[in-house]
Amino acid sequence: MRPDSLGYIDPVASSSATAVKQSATFTVVPGLADSTCYSFRDSSGRYLRHLDLRVRFDAGNGTALFNKDATYCARPGSATGSASLESYNYPGRYLRHHNYELRVDPYQDNATFRADSSFTAVSPWT
Repeated sequence: MRPDSLGYIDPVASSSATAVKQSATFTVVPGLADSTCYSFRDSSGRYLRHLDLRVRFDAGNGTALFNKDATYCARPGSATGSASLESYNYPGRYLRHHNYELRVDPYQDNATFRADSSFTAVSPWT
């Protein structure tokens, strides 16, 4: 996450600053719009949500639209142990990075899209 609150994929290493590690670590919670899906909260309490199909981090406002925008349903990813995250309120659109920007894009049946939209959970940075 960067100062503009938009979501990006940036490299993080054990030598990265604490603030960088914190911005790359999320708490997975039951989906705000559907508890069988997931929402992702950052260390400041903001949620990973899409707005105009661009992923950003915003404080929850309790509206039905926000809750839907911040809910993603896990689907099998392209690599063993990975998951793709389908937008709750835009079925067929998946969280993915494109040029390192996080977006919610329509599914494309090609290797690049599958790789860019598959994520693996790892231990959080401490």
